[in-house]
Amino acid sequence: MKKLLILFIALGLSTVASAQRYNLGFGMRAGVTNFLGDIGGGDEARNFVYNMELADTRWAVGPFINYRFHPLFAINGSITYARLQGMDSNSENRARRGRNLNFTNDIFDISAKFEYYPQILSVSDVGFRGMYQTDYQTYFFAGLGTVIHGPKGQYMGTGDKIRLRPLMTEGVKYSPVAFQMPFGGGFFFTHKRQHRIGFEFQWSWTFTDYLDDISTVYVDPSQMSGDPVAAMMANQYINQVGVPAAAQYGPGSPRGDPTDRDNYMLMTVSYSYLIRTRNGFYRRNYSWMYGRRRRFGGTKAKF
Repeated sequence: MKKLLILFIALGLSTVASAQRYNLGFGMRAGVTNFLGDIGGGDEARNFVYNMELADTRWAVGPFINYRFHPLFAINGSITYARLQGMDSNSENRARRGRNLNFTNDIFDISAKFEYYPQILSVSDVGFRGMYQTDYQTYFFAGLGTVIHGPKGQYMGTGDKIRLRPLMTEGVKYSPVAFQMPFGGGFFFTHKRQHRIGFEFQWSWTFTDYLDDISTVYVDPSQMSGDPVAAMMANQYINQVGVPAAAQYGPGSPRGDPTDRDNYMLMTVSYSYLIRTRNGFYRRNYSWMYGRRRRFGGTKAKF
């Protein structure tokens, strides 16, 4: 009876130990970005994804690491270098076209995401003992991160790119670092247990309204920095019939919408290589049940 009890306990512990095996993946992703803020956009501002301008789509690239600690859950850390862009000249809004502002912002998106893998959306999981060579899985995620940014604007008079944050175009010198919350989903195929190709959609809701250097109202040039170019970069007005400059772009009139923060989207494809780890705890402590040291389930990937 005592031996039988020991056997059951050992089997239970070995199951737990085996379930604690995990896989580690290192990879790169690349794709496109788009921006939703106070520059460009469609006829009506702030109407989520469909208000984005296809012409303002730019690039994104960066490494990531994925740690699958449970069949249903994983954590992912990534650093993405991406360019955001907006141009009033692409907008259908007459007031924005008359204002004639533009920006580019090369950002670093640093994110930690918690991923969930619903099993109902998975096909042929590569399994505990590596029974399959290929699988398909879908996942959803949410997380926290930061975005490091520094918007630039092109002065239409000369074509020069000018850093906007030091100019204080709205009388505010905002931080170059902001919090952001990424969420979205994706899917991937795993080939021969170690090679993974995936696609991911990420929407990042930020805690800043200055990715495009615009948030509140036009201010008097005396409230800007001492640089004489500040007033020119705050408003590059071009004459349009029915859009009077004094009424539309004078101090105190709306320049942006401070009630909504800036957001951006990433759509990427990725490749990662999986490292299959071993459970040394089990091998060291429970191999006596089999009379010799050996692998239980080998080092097969469990996803």
